[in-house]
Amino acid sequence: MRVIRWGVVGCGEIVRRRVGPALTSVPGCEIAGVARRDLDRLDGCRDKLQAKRGFGDWRDMLRDDAIDAVYIATPVHAHCEQVLAALKHGKHVLCEKPLGMDEGECRKMRAASQQGAVALGVAYYRHYYPAVLRMKAIVASGEIGDVLLVTAVAAETFRPAEDHPRRWILDKSRAGGGSLMDFGCHRIEVLLHLLGKEISAGGVCGRVYGDHDVEDSATVAIQFASGANGLVTATRGGTMERDVVCIQGTRGVVRVDNLNGGWLTVSGENGTRQETLPCHANPHQPLIEAFCNAIRENRPPDVDAETGWRVQRIIDAVYRNRPFTNGESQ
Repeated sequence: MRVIRWGVVGCGEIVRRRVGPALTSVPGCEIAGVARRDLDRLDGCRDKLQAKRGFGDWRDMLRDDAIDAVYIATPVHAHCEQVLAALKHGKHVLCEKPLGMDEGECRKMRAASQQGAVALGVAYYRHYYPAVLRMKAIVASGEIGDVLLVTAVAAETFRPAEDHPRRWILDKSRAGGGSLMDFGCHRIEVLLHLLGKEISAGGVCGRVYGDHDVEDSATVAIQFASGANGLVTATRGGTMERDVVCIQGTRGVVRVDNLNGGWLTVSGENGTRQETLPCHANPHQPLIEAFCNAIRENRPPDVDAETGWRVQRIIDAVYRNRPFTNGESQ
C-alpha cells in the first residue's frame, strides 16, 4: 500500500482530538510534518501528533517534497490562500469546512483543483455517517415514496468566552459568519447528499447577542431539482442541544433524532421500525480513509471542491438575503 505522507496546518482542538488520531490510525498514512505559527507550542504539537518535523511557517512545509497531502485546519479566512498554495505545490488537500469565506473564494479553489492532478476535498465528515448513508439508501429504495421535504435542525449551547481559543468563530472577519458557517454548513451538505441537485435557495438570519458580529440563528430553504424542498435551521447560544434530520415522503417518514447517535425511525405502509447506526468513535476517520482511497485510485474525492462551492453558494444566498436560481454564479 502506498504510504501517504501528511502535513497538518494548524494545531487546534479539532486536530488534537480527531484529525491527528485519525491520520495515525488510518493504514498507509503518516504525519510527516505539522505547521504552527506559535513557535513556543510547536514542539508540543509535533509530539502530540507524532509528526516527524515541525514548521513555524506553513509555506515552508508546502515546499517540502516529503509531504504528499495537507490537512488544513485553520480559521476560514486563511483557507483560500493556503489551499491555492498547496495545490500549486502539487499537494493533495483536505480542508476543514467551510471551504472558503464566500463562493468567490470557493470558485477559485475549485478551478485550481481542476487544473492539476491533485485532489481537493472538504471535511464534511457527516457525509459518511452510517445513519446518513442508510437514509439515502431508504430514499433510493422508494420505501417512503417520493420525497416531499427534508428538515435538519441543529442547536448548540456553546457560546465561547472572550478568552476561549475558539472565540474566533464569532469574528466575522475570520469565520465569515456565525452558526450557519460553523455547523449549519454540515447540515446543508447532508441535504445535498440526500437529495441531489439544488436549483434555488435563500433564507434569513437573526442575532440576539450583542457581543459579536455574526448570526446566532439562520434558517435556509432549498428547492431541489426533484421537486422536494429542504429546510435547515442552525442556532447557537440557547439552552438546548439538537441534531435532528427528518425526511418526509409520500408514503412514509425517516427520522433521526440524534445524528451522532444514529437513532433512526422509519414509519410507512409496513409499520414502524427503529435502527441504531451511530457514527464512528472518531468521525473524521471515515472521511480521511475515503480521501486516501480517492488519492490512491486517482479519482476526485466524494466530498470535493464542487461540494464545497455548492454549500457556500447556498450560505451566500442567505447572507445577502437574495435567493439564487439555477444557472446563477456557476
